[in-house]
Amino acid sequence: MTSDALTPLRVGFDMSAAVVGRPGVQRYTADVALALAGLPSIELTRLGVKPSDRRAHARRSRARERLRAHTPGRLGREAAAADVDVLHYPAALTLPHARMPLVLTVHDVLPWRRPELFRATEGARRRAVVSHVASAASRVLVGSEHTRGEVVELLGLDPRRVMVAPLGVDRRFRPIEPDPVALAHRFGIPPDPFVLWVGTLEPRKNLLVLLRAFGLVRRRAPECSLVIVGNVPGDNRDVEREMDLLGAHIIRPGIVSDDELVQLYSSTTCFVFPSLYEGFGLPPLEAMACGAPVVCSNRASLPEVVGDAGILVDPTDPDALADAIEEVVLSPSTANDMRDRGLARARGFTWKRCAEHAVDAYRAALEDPR
Repeated sequence: MTSDALTPLRVGFDMSAAVVGRPGVQRYTADVALALAGLPSIELTRLGVKPSDRRAHARRSRARERLRAHTPGRLGREAAAADVDVLHYPAALTLPHARMPLVLTVHDVLPWRRPELFRATEGARRRAVVSHVASAASRVLVGSEHTRGEVVELLGLDPRRVMVAPLGVDRRFRPIEPDPVALAHRFGIPPDPFVLWVGTLEPRKNLLVLLRAFGLVRRRAPECSLVIVGNVPGDNRDVEREMDLLGAHIIRPGIVSDDELVQLYSSTTCFVFPSLYEGFGLPPLEAMACGAPVVCSNRASLPEVVGDAGILVDPTDPDALADAIEEVVLSPSTANDMRDRGLARARGFTWKRCAEHAVDAYRAALEDPR
């Protein structure tokens, strides 16, 4: 085990979640690993399923099954062969089989707080895996103080073992010059103000309330459009009904690349994120980093991310949401002030800082492995 403070810590880092994790967890896994690799105090060894595994990308469900069946033993063997000092699980995908100190990242406690979002067996499996890995871990990393409190409460962990490492925003998320012609050609967005939403059709993302709020916004800003980015299947009748009522003012690019997302963030009049629950909340941070004024839910960890740079509202109140959007859309001075405050706020969140917090957890795990 490393004892010389000048000797880099040998860290084994499980890359599996970069392939089979949820989108936010994938980004966290890839970007934290990259930041760790750039620290002189760390000698990083990437373990597990690699993002270069094309078959895992092409056949996600089969990759998950392989992961569940084989990762625990394989990770332990890989970590032992690499002679690492500490093993970092950036997500609790499987049970650990390793003899060195373990650091786990817990992104949220959705299976406890919102069990209705999962099939009964899947929710029970996730709770069991996260609980088991967290109890075995020397230290647990979380993205926010809110999540830290929930992890301590719901998993019954010693608060001293749970450490906060706020997530970061990649440097590619930066303001660029809006190009209305390119937006019209690529996405069919007219050269008028548009509100932007990014997410998936999960109940907690609260798209239905946003659609109802946007219907109210259009009474005072009839030229405004709502651009919905992400995987939004057409099998939710309530959502589809609201979209039909709004007609051509709803634009659905679907899933976009990061470069396209930067273009949308940089061009939107107002980014709206009315989520009911987030363990951290990367989209509003990315939006602020690109200069987008942000209207955001006041729930869970989101106030820690947005701070006073955006407008925080009750996400269950369509009228309050509409009022906040109108405040931005109808007042250029308000929007400009929010852009400046958002850019300043986003500069405080970097993956390098997140990685440095992780290193603090590694050292604590080595000093007090339990």
